[in-house]
Amino acid sequence: MGEDKRRAKRLDTRLEVKYGDITSFISDYAMNISRGGMFISTKNPLKTGTSISVEFVIPDIKVPIKAKGKISWINDPDRIKGTNLIPGMGVEFQSLNEEEQKRLNNFIDKISLRQPE
Repeated sequence: MGEDKRRAKRLDTRLEVKYGDITSFISDYAMNISRGGMFISTKNPLKTGTSISVEFVIPDIKVPIKAKGKISWINDPDRIKGTNLIPGMGVEFQSLNEEEQKRLNNFIDKISLRQPE
C-alpha cells in the first residue's frame, strides 16, 4: 500500500461549496474536510494543478470562509466507473487568513469528537 501523503485527518461532512475563478463560480458539496483541504463531489472536476477560490459556510456560523486553493487530485468520472469512488476533486488550501483558519480549526475539532478514529 502506498504512503498516505495527507498531513491532516479527513472528517466526513457535507458542506455547500462555491468555487471557481474570477469569471465564474460553481456550487457543489464538500464530502469531507481537513485543516489542509477538502474533497468536492462533482461530475466535472477541474484539472490537477488548477488554482481556485473556494467559499463555504460552517454550520452555526453565518460568515463564509474564503480561501485560495489548488486541485491536488481528481476522481475522474470517466475512469472510475464500476468502483465505489465518488467523482470529484481534492482541493488543497493554499491560503486562509488567521480568523478563517481559527474558525475552520474549531469546526474540525467539533466534528472530530463525533466521528470514530
